[in-house]
Amino acid sequence: MKKFKNSFYLLFGLSLALSLASAPSVCHAHSLYIQSSRYKVNVGKQAPLFFCYGHHIPVDDGVRGKKLKSVEVLTPSGKVEKMTIRQETGLQSYMVPYQEPGTYVLSAETNPGYYTIYIDKKGRDRHAVKPKSAVMENAKEITTSLHSKQFTKTYVVCQAPSEKFPARIGQRLELVPTSDITQLKAGDTLELQVYFDGKPYEGEAHWDATYNGFSTESEDNFYPRAKTTGSTLKIFIPRPGRWFVRYYIKTEPTGPEKEHCLHLKNTATLVFQIDNQPKRTKSSSH
Repeated sequence: MKKFKNSFYLLFGLSLALSLASAPSVCHAHSLYIQSSRYKVNVGKQAPLFFCYGHHIPVDDGVRGKKLKSVEVLTPSGKVEKMTIRQETGLQSYMVPYQEPGTYVLSAETNPGYYTIYIDKKGRDRHAVKPKSAVMENAKEITTSLHSKQFTKTYVVCQAPSEKFPARIGQRLELVPTSDITQLKAGDTLELQVYFDGKPYEGEAHWDATYNGFSTESEDNFYPRAKTTGSTLKIFIPRPGRWFVRYYIKTEPTGPEKEHCLHLKNTATLVFQIDNQPKRTKSSSH
């Protein structure tokens, strides 16, 4: 068994190195991940949700209030509680009351925004949170121009998981676990169904994933960015920890939007935690 595990990690390490060597440059637009401070809570307790926004896991840059369109909590009884978004820039942390047993879904989505990378007339790389139409006069070449929207969610269990796992909540682009993700164990394979505009998405996309503690470097992920097609994504989860999955699609703009960007980008992220066994004997004293 030990020999098998060593062979697996050796082969994975070799494929990882080859993937990194051949991977295209990473887009600099920030990615949004919603998290909970705890993933198992007791009835009557409160726990904060907060965000990772950027390129370093598990936290990075602050989120501007106007960047967020909504932050919601779906309770086990089906009630949707909307958070009042603060307009400052920060981790956008909100206390979530857990008043009934079952599985809660924490979710958020961003307001759409433009992001453009261009080479100016002096040959310098420039980045702008603007549509390409706003920089054309100063641009020699437009290399990237996106109209971007993001969707993120995570699941928290209060006391015990819901009898019916609330896998899908209706986000425009959504990663939907095919079984209860809160019961996933190290060594299992996570299977996700991808939905876009209410239907299974069969087109081309890109995904990557990592866990907290794998690397402190920017965009240095356990599973590097890879291309995929089809509506099902399977990810082997070899170890416990807090995991971050990202999936995005790009489509061609139509109509007047063609004047403002080269691609429409939709991104879905999913955060979940695989618990480990205690590593030390717990002390009875405080």
